[in-house]
Formats: sequence, C-alpha cells, structure tokens
Amino acid sequence: MPSYVAIRDQRLSGTLPGLWMQSSPNVNVITTSQTVSLHSVFSQLNAIKGSLGPVDSVFILCHGFAGTSNRLQASGDFGGQGLQLGQENVLHSNVEIWNAVKGATRNIVVYSCAASNTEPGAEGTTEDGQYLMGALAIHTGATVYAGDRIQWYQPGGFNFGAWEGRLLRFRPDGTAPQEAMRPPIEFSEVA
Repeated sequence: MPSYVAIRDQRLSGTLPGLWMQSSPNVNVITTSQTVSLHSVFSQLNAIKGSLGPVDSVFILCHGFAGTSNRLQASGDFGGQGLQLGQENVLHSNVEIWNAVKGATRNIVVYSCAASNTEPGAEGTTEDGQYLMGALAIHTGATVYAGDRIQWYQPGGFNFGAWEGRLLRFRPDGTAPQEAMRPPIEFSEVA
C-alpha cells in the first residue's frame, strides 16, 4: 500500500477533519510553523521512510510568498519567491537543506500560491519560482509539481479544487519543466 505525507504549515488556515485522520491510515501528517525548524520535519520524514520505505507523495500545504513583486515594485499574480514553510521557509538561499531528505519520496506536490511562477525578466532572480522548484526537485531527488499562479482553496478539509494557471512538473535530473495536467495523485484523493 502506498504511503503519503502531508506537511502542513499552521500559517495556512484550515483544519484536517477528525474523521479523515481516522480513515486515512496511510497518510502521515507533519505539522510545522514559523517556530518549528524544517530539520524537525526532515527527521520525521526520514523516520517514516525508515519504517515504510520511500513515500509515494509528499503534499506541501503552505502559503507561498506571492502577490507582490519587489523587482517590479508592483502587486499582482506574482510569486516564485519561496514557500512559507517552517522556521526557515523554502527560499532560493536555503533550498539545498532539502538534501537531508533526498530519496525519501518519489513526488512532491506543492499546494502553495505561485510557487513555480517566473515572470519575464525574473529569470535568475529571487523571484524565479521555476528555478526554486527545479532546485527542490534536484535536492530531494523527487519529481516536484507546483502551480504558477495564486491558488484558491476551501479551508475546511483543504479542498484545493482545480489548479489555477499552469501546473508544472520538475524532474530531479534538472531538465526543463513541463506542463502537467495533474500530479500522479491529488491531496483530495487521499484526504
């Protein structure tokens, strides 16, 4: 039976229903916040891998740094600046710390606003989400799926619905991202 992990940052509003927790024994939930180090998350993920083998998919449920562009000094459907996940966040300057969980999962599905957004002219800057998600794939050895636009969801049970914008797939071999119709499995299918 495949196993799944949901890494949920508490800054993202919503709750996982109690019945879901009881009926989804193959889903492990790791909770983090601005006071919990990602190293704690990595230890828990590696422990799950140690007992169950590589996880099929990790679902990251968090806010993205999106909505404004410092480079353009404008507000809009911008992103690519990182993920609000754990004490350290996931940023261009620290994505290499994910080497700590290399090989722990086959897929990472990022439910976060504009995680893979790269506006024209942002290539190679701290607003290059395609670079960041590609680096996450390389450092984890997993295929990463992330949307390029601000995402909307229903907080009760984390119903994310259809992907806004394009869903991009980033392979761990560093090849150029490709548009995907959907990830191998959605959070709603296991939740």
